[in-house]
Order: sequence, then C-alpha cells, then structure tokens
Amino acid sequence: MVQFAERLVRLQPAATRVVSEKAQEMRREGRDVLSLSTGEPDFVSPDSVMEAGRAALDAGRTFYTPAAGIPELRSAVAEYYRERFGLEYGTNEVMIGAGGKPLLFEACMSLLNPGDEAILIAPAFVSYYEQVRLCDATPVVIRTDPDTLDFSLDDIRAAITPRTRVIMLNAPNNPSGRIYSDELVIGLCRLAMEHDITIINDEIYERIVFDGHSYRNPLNLCPEAREHVLHINGASKSYAMTGWRIGFAIGPAALIKKMTMLQGHNTSGACSIAQWAALGGLQNGQAEVDRMRDSFQARKTLITRRLDDMPLLRYIPPEGAFYIFADIRDAIGKRSGETVITDDVSFCEALIEKAGVATIPGSAFLQPGFFRMSFATSEAIINDAMDRMHRFLSGLE
Repeated sequence: MVQFAERLVRLQPAATRVVSEKAQEMRREGRDVLSLSTGEPDFVSPDSVMEAGRAALDAGRTFYTPAAGIPELRSAVAEYYRERFGLEYGTNEVMIGAGGKPLLFEACMSLLNPGDEAILIAPAFVSYYEQVRLCDATPVVIRTDPDTLDFSLDDIRAAITPRTRVIMLNAPNNPSGRIYSDELVIGLCRLAMEHDITIINDEIYERIVFDGHSYRNPLNLCPEAREHVLHINGASKSYAMTGWRIGFAIGPAALIKKMTMLQGHNTSGACSIAQWAALGGLQNGQAEVDRMRDSFQARKTLITRRLDDMPLLRYIPPEGAFYIFADIRDAIGKRSGETVITDDVSFCEALIEKAGVATIPGSAFLQPGFFRMSFATSEAIINDAMDRMHRFLSGLE
C-alpha cells in the first residue's frame, strides 16, 4: 500500500474546483445546472493575445525560456507597474510563473519554515490556507466583522508572534470584492516593517473595479514598505487568459531570485507561447481589458439589483473582482422539503440539488455562514439563476 506524505494526507481539495466539476458532471448527466461557481471570465482571450500567440508559434518560439520568464515580458510587467502605479522595478525584481497560484506557493516556500506562521484575513482565497500548511507552517486566521468584512489592525497586531513571517493581503478580495481602506493598508504595512514581516499582496483583480471605486497598490500608500511587499498579479482575470497560465511576481530582488531558483527546480518556468501571448496583451490589449471591465460592471449592476429583492439574504456590494459574497445565516435552520439547512455547505448543496444553481460555500473561504456567487457569466444566465434562487429562498420554511 502506498504511504503518502502527511502533508498530502491533510490536504483538502479546492472547493471552487470541486463545485465547478460537480456542476459539469451534473450537466453531462442531462441535469439543468447554472454555474455561478467559477472564478473565470467567460470572454475569449483578446485579439491582441491571440495574435501574439500565433506569431510566437509561427516564429518557432517553442523552446525553454529563462526560469524567471522571457526578458521582454518581465520588462513589460515592470513598465506596467511604472505606468499604472508609479512604481519603479527592474527586470531582476520581476518573474513570470505558470499562473498566480504557483507564484503564491513559491513565495510561501521561500519565506516559511516549518513551525512559522502566516496571517490570513478571512474571507480568504481558498488556496492560501492549504499552501501555508504544505510548507509545514501554521495559518493564523483573522476574523473580520461580518457586517463589513473589514479586519481590525488590533487583531492583526495581537496575532503577531516571533514566528510570524507572512501576511496575506488580497484586494479586490476574492470572495468579497472588498477594497480595504487606505488606513487599514497603511497600518498593515507599518506592522510589517515593525516586525520584519513580508506582505504577499495578491492583486490579481486590480483592473476589475466598480462604481467609481479605485484600487491603490500598498506602496502608493506606504512607499517605505517596499522591501516588505511582494506583489502577485497576472493575466488570468483582467486579460481573460485563465487557460494560458501566466502570473507575475514583483518584489525585492533577493526574494525574486529565491523564487526563481525554486521555480527552476519545479516547473522550469511558464509556457513559452503563453508568455509571448501575455506580452501581446500587455502591449496592445488595454482597450480590450477596459471593455471587459465595463461588461463586468453591467453584470454587477444586474445581479445586485436582483439580489436586493431576495429574502433571507444580505450582501455587501463588491467594489471589485466579479463576486458577490452573501450572508445566509438567516436561512440556517430552515427546511427545503425534507432537507434541513444546517450551515453554508448544506445551503449550497440544497441550492444546486433543488434549484440547479452552483455556488461556493463561505466555509471554503474561512467564513462560515456566507456563500460566493460569480457574475463572470452572461446576463441571461444571471437572470435565470436569480429567478431560481428567489424561488428556492422563498420556499424555505
């Protein structure tokens, strides 16, 4: 019998993938299921991306690239951060990975020893918790105010110990869409400097913002924290390039060097053609990114208008990303036929089984009593899903 490593025995699958795959399986069985579970734009990659990818194929760019990524793309990412945030980074402070997740993991592996601690702010992206544990480190979860989903700097300060090495920051947040206040971000940066902690700043949704809100990079607010902040970004969300698997890491040269060394022993680097395709997007795709953001704005307006009429549900309007994170604690204890809603997991199970709408329980994001809906889908699907959800919620007794 195979004896698995203990770190894999305790590893839990990503709930987002599990639910999405269940919805696909139910469709294959002929069942009518609408998915609001997947965090993936429904747009095909922009023409600028496709054309650059085809040109790379025609040019025969099918060989290994440097482990940190092709110099042209690293330079373009540095230029993007210069133009978008006014931040100056050299190409030795930029690396390209096979998506944001591998870069997050490589950052954790580079910063965390067994027994170290990483602070996670709930609700948090599903992979943070498991990636920290894969490093044999300890995730320390900071609970937020359920009415605002804001964290307290006092709670962060109280959680810091001599073993704290990392704070994970994600804004616009997946799953809540929150963009944290300048005061909170500045306070977090000052705590990182005071205690020599690295902030892993996951800003993959920074181009997708709504209703006049703006996202500001932490170093725009606290530039003196530069050596304590690693940015994780990428092409997946803003450029609709999920399948191409291209992420960016931008930060202190010494940390980027260690992450690159680790990547060299792991994936060897991102796909060559995908890197050239992403370069095309960065250089020529900004107008297409803006058009997709405008479509997400229209969908956000639609889904929030429909949710305003829902019983037993409360939500905080998202400021960015493409998710609604809704509080369904008022539904707990109610019945749908013979099914009792005991928690957010059983709520989502009943919703997909009885209404054919796939969503993600908040427990997957370390926030029980909530659930996540993605509106990265068509307005027709959103309307149909909201009709079904309204009937489901209205029928709970």
